[in-house]
Amino acid sequence: MTNSESIFLKIVLVILILVIGYLIFSRTLAFAKGSQKKKMSFSKRSKAVAATIELVKSHRINPTHIVVEVTNDGTKELDLQAPVLLFKRWFTTRKFKILKVEYSEIYPILLARGTSYDLNISLEQLYESVPELQLACRMSVEMKDLTGKKFTSQTIRLKWF
Repeated sequence: MTNSESIFLKIVLVILILVIGYLIFSRTLAFAKGSQKKKMSFSKRSKAVAATIELVKSHRINPTHIVVEVTNDGTKELDLQAPVLLFKRWFTTRKFKILKVEYSEIYPILLARGTSYDLNISLEQLYESVPELQLACRMSVEMKDLTGKKFTSQTIRLKWF
């Protein structure tokens, strides 16, 4: 074998290794991301009793108001009890039940199919009555229906520390 043949074989071997490495790497990436094709799915079964609770903050960090949006996603009417606010910091949780809205008792509340209910909560009022709540970093809301089924919201971040 001459010198030029050995250099040519080395270049072909390096290119072959790079192509095989690229194919293996691209397959593992495709496997990690999942298939890009639309998967066949059946229509989403609607539950008889289902609700979603979403929390909307007034500011991204240190919000003053929280809007609780409760939507009935089920096929039947839903009777919900009063919401419970969960203030979380590390491993401690403080719970507060909202009993009245603007001096009137409205709970339990009946939500028809496909309707929603908005509740505006002022955090400043809670901070004045219980000052240690200002230390809470996260917050969520949970509500129960009259049968005892619990619906919870996502946890939102009130502040970083």
